[in-house]
Parts: sequence; C-alpha cells; structure tokens
Amino acid sequence: MSGNVLAQAPDPSTGGLVSVGILTLIGELAAAALVLAPDALPLAPRMSVLMGMAKLAPETLARLAGLLGHALLCAALILWVRARARKGRDLRLAGLMLVTTPVLGPLGPLFTLLTTGLHALFRRYATGFQDWYLSLFPESEVEPAQELYELIVSGRETAHLAAGESFTDVMSVGTPQQKQAVIALVARHFRPAFTPALKAGLGDADPSVRVQAATATARVEHEFNGRWQTLDNAVRTNPDAVATRAELARHLDNYAFCGLLDSNREAEIRDKALDGYRRCLDLAPDDDEIRHDLGRLLLRCGLAEEAALRLEPLIDRATDRRILFWYAESLFRLKRFADLRALPHRRPDLLGEGVAMPDSLRDVFTLWRDSADQVDDLSVREAA
Repeated sequence: MSGNVLAQAPDPSTGGLVSVGILTLIGELAAAALVLAPDALPLAPRMSVLMGMAKLAPETLARLAGLLGHALLCAALILWVRARARKGRDLRLAGLMLVTTPVLGPLGPLFTLLTTGLHALFRRYATGFQDWYLSLFPESEVEPAQELYELIVSGRETAHLAAGESFTDVMSVGTPQQKQAVIALVARHFRPAFTPALKAGLGDADPSVRVQAATATARVEHEFNGRWQTLDNAVRTNPDAVATRAELARHLDNYAFCGLLDSNREAEIRDKALDGYRRCLDLAPDDDEIRHDLGRLLLRCGLAEEAALRLEPLIDRATDRRILFWYAESLFRLKRFADLRALPHRRPDLLGEGVAMPDSLRDVFTLWRDSADQVDDLSVREAA
C-alpha cells in the first residue's frame, strides 16, 4: 500500500488547491499589510468611531485586525485540510500550505503555489518512485536453468568463489554505472562472499551508489527475515520435522555469518542456530550432515571442546573429508597434538599420502604425518 502511495503523484487541482492557495495568499497579504504598515491604509469613518469608542490608537487596532485575520485564515485552512482528509484526497501539498502559513504568513501559500507549478512542470519528465525502485534491481532476462547451463558448459560453475574479490575491485575503481550493475547483481544472487562489495557501496563517494547499496542491503536482510519467518512457522506447525528444523538452523547459520549484522544481532542469531542444530541432533542422532554442521558452527563460535565431542563419532565412518578437517582444527585448538598426529594414520583413505586435496591442507597434514613418523622412529630408538 505504501508503495502505491509513494508512486502516486499529488493532484494539485483536486479540491481547488490552487484557488484556495490564491485566496489565502490575498488574505495573508492583507493581514500582513495591516500588521506591518497600518499607517499607509485609509480608514473608513466608521472605523474611526470604533477606535474612539475602544480608546485605541489606529495603528494598534489595525495590527489587531491583521492578527485576527491571520488566525481566521489558519483556522479556515485547518477545516479545509480536514475536509480533504475525510474525502480521502491527497494531503501533501495541502499539508505543506497548512504548516507553512501560520509561521511564514503570505510566504506559505506563495511557496505552495510555486511548488504546485514546479510539480506540474517536472512530473511530465520525472520517473515514478515504483519505476525508479524497480530499475535498481532489474529482473534477470536469463532463466535460472539456462544460467546454470551456461556456467557449467563454460567451466564457471564455481566462479562465485572468486567473484567476491572481482566485485570489490569494481567497487574500488569502476564507474558509477559499473558499481550500480555490481550492486544489482549482488542483490539478486547474494552470498556472504559478496558482503565487502556491498559495504564498499555504502561508503562510496557517489550518492546514487550509496542509495542503491543501502537499498540492496535492506532487500537482502528483508529476504533473510522473510525466509526465517516462513521456516519458523513451519517448525511451529510440525516440531518433530527434522528436515524443516535443520533447514531453519542452516538458514540462521548463513544469516549470522552474512557479514551485514552488528555484533549483538550476529551473536543472537548464532545462538539460535546452535540451539536448532542441537535440537535436530537430539531428534536424529545418526544424521551425519547435521552433526557436521553443528561441529563446524561450534568451532566457529570458539567452542572447540564441544565441537570435538560432536565430531568424534564421525571420524571412523565419515566419507566427507570436510568433517576430518574441522575435527583436526578442534584438536589443534585443544592442543591434542598426539591425536592430531594420529589422525592421518587413522584415516589414510582420506588424509593419507598421495590423496588429492587442496595444496594448503595437503602441506599441513603432510607435516603432521611426518611428525608422527619421526616420533615413532624416536620411540623405537629409545626402546632399542
């Protein structure tokens, strides 16, 4: 409803706004003349008799008449605006005249009439609010399936992993049009990696870029909150549905680490995600995916001991190497170096020598595996 009101332009002719403005301007000019220049106005003979009866100076009586006329005009404006409100007519320009006339006198209706004329002139070329808002985030002309197909066949299906840095570069050195295009793309396909680009837009020197970045940020938060409410209602309807509860926990997990929240709000949502994962694990203790997500979040929250405890049952049966990575991180933080050295030998199929893994992680596990071999050799020599 608010969007329709903002998109609708004021109608100056409705209710005789221009006529009322002219009449108010004439009345205010007369009242101002009585107050500011009472000597210059000719007085009728009857007015002289009244001044003699009231024993007031002509200037004083003229000023009082001017103030009384100003008060009556303001009261008439109040009644007129109230009548327009009852009829459901537009009140923006009428309200402008109402609030400016009491304090500015004739300047109030004068500037209101000027505003009305300028509005009638510029509304022919101005873009409506709804059209302007939609232009910030144009709909993608490519269907999702087609877009995914193009990414796959071009080898860019994981391009979003590096897109965050590219977007940040554009926000640093790009033109305003390029920056606006990046913000529109980020708003449509938001991921936490894109947060630096949005924050760069919020601090940009160009006001149009800042406005669009603020609108995009509000849109992302609105979509997160809307999805949160939908999932929360589904969980309340069926509290024992593990899949729905796990989806809610993962959504809160992603929301907490999106990078757009302040520290207090982030901690609050993170705690809700932890509670959701724990509840899911109580309902489905054999769900390895939930256990992995809980362990990862616990470790990111600094709860390494509970993370190791939750991940330990998965070590011997896990097929996903990520579980071993998070478990190794928890062991390192707990300074359980002996268990960390034994982990590659415990799961050589996933962490052993010759197994393909990222270069940085391969070097780390090679270091700990070699360290374990050296410890074993030292033990043998000491025993000999």
